[in-house]
Amino acid sequence: MRDADELTAIVETTFSTIQRTRMEGVPVLNTALAVRLLGVRAWQGFQLGTLLTPWFMNLILVPKTPDDVLLASGTKRTFRFPAGSFEFIRGHEPAIDPFWMCSLFSPVFEFSDQETAEACGLSALDELFEAAEDLSDTEAGMAAVWRGDLSEVAELAQNAEHPDAVSAEDVPTDHSKEGLSSETGSNEAETTPAGLSRRGLLTGNRSAEVRHEP
Repeated sequence: MRDADELTAIVETTFSTIQRTRMEGVPVLNTALAVRLLGVRAWQGFQLGTLLTPWFMNLILVPKTPDDVLLASGTKRTFRFPAGSFEFIRGHEPAIDPFWMCSLFSPVFEFSDQETAEACGLSALDELFEAAEDLSDTEAGMAAVWRGDLSEVAELAQNAEHPDAVSAEDVPTDHSKEGLSSETGSNEAETTPAGLSRRGLLTGNRSAEVRHEP
């Protein structure tokens, strides 16, 4: 069984090679971004992380022990997390063996720099483990992120870093010590794009029909 560091190296090498070969010259590449596997953690017999590339950001599930189930690439499967149920698509690369991916953004032109993209990827991963009953419209908001719908980012960026902020009027004047600490110990305002809280990023204060799209 591969540990997190070994899996990270294999996945990053594999998709960096894909970038240099299969994706060479394809106009969907965001040249400001590099391949990174973020936040790898164990989950129900899988290793879960966010895979960022210059052409997509996906959640990726890799079985801890490669399975011998004969499923074609492109097969869909729904996985349930504390935040809700989301659809993944099976893929395969020889160095990785079979894996499952769920699209967050494709393409990834929304991100102007690597730091912002990585912060978003880590926030999305963390939100999977927030209990649905504790978040307003969690599945609807996650579905919007899955579709790459950032139409309300400008509005959300005016909100406080406080995780429950819903309007500018609700924002305390001094935010210098507010925000949740990330796994690296930094302030949330420094690790989420455009000053969005993790809750605000994924729920978006939206009410919409849930759609699970690849």
